[in-house]
Amino acid sequence: MKSKALTYLLSNQNADGGWGYAPLQSSAIEPTSALLLALRDIANCAQSSQRAIEWLRRAQNSDGGWGFNLNDAESGWQTAWAVLALRLTAGEGDGSRRGAKWLLNVQTMQLTPATIQFSMKTLKIDPYLRGWPWLPGEATWIEPTALSVLALVSEADIASSARMNEAIQYFQDRRCPRGGWNVGNPIMFNSALPAGAHTTALVLLALSKLAPKRINPEDIKVLRSEMGRGGGILGLAFGLLALRTLGEDDPLAEVRLSEMQGQNGGWADDLYKTAVVLMALRGKI
Repeated sequence: MKSKALTYLLSNQNADGGWGYAPLQSSAIEPTSALLLALRDIANCAQSSQRAIEWLRRAQNSDGGWGFNLNDAESGWQTAWAVLALRLTAGEGDGSRRGAKWLLNVQTMQLTPATIQFSMKTLKIDPYLRGWPWLPGEATWIEPTALSVLALVSEADIASSARMNEAIQYFQDRRCPRGGWNVGNPIMFNSALPAGAHTTALVLLALSKLAPKRINPEDIKVLRSEMGRGGGILGLAFGLLALRTLGEDDPLAEVRLSEMQGQNGGWADDLYKTAVVLMALRGKI
């Protein structure tokens, strides 16, 4: 299963060194970063990885962040993927440091009396707690917040900063009443919203690096339940990756993923999803 996935990924690297979301698509930041992480420390992938590192460095914007691809000048949440990939594959450098600075300084949606009231009364969340947005100036969400924490937590001074402590509070505030996390707020019009496997896994991955003692066993239980209910490729893959990072496992999830693998070695003929599955099978991000 792993070898077929590896062949599929390597055979679909673009001439510029990056990867798109699907074969023959132009290179983009998220799949290229995910591929770099999936292939790291694999000896016969060193040359492909180096080409991808060089492409990511070329794609960095002047403000220190990354957009969707090489030609996107608006930096966004993809910055977290790029910083994480460069730090774990190329080590600390000017590019990752500038990216980390961009993440730390990105602006979120400006609060107004109306948004404060809606957040507190309808969504039952603390609007003053800052997470990370998909794009500057927007509302914050679970996935970009978890990815940003993963990208930043390797620096000791950042990991212990007030900004990261606020991220821990943000996760606790957005936790669903029955455990786990969905894409954003846990309540809508006094009704509890269900957690999702994908988002719960990402938060658990972030907390495993930032504050492992803050992980609630109930959230792991919810993750397993949501994976069992379906979760799709990403839900199963991120879920399995989170469990293995925490020293646990779900052999049935691996069996289900193996049944989803295509004849060409990929999952849904999607390079990004295949990279996440490979990370899960290897048990490392």
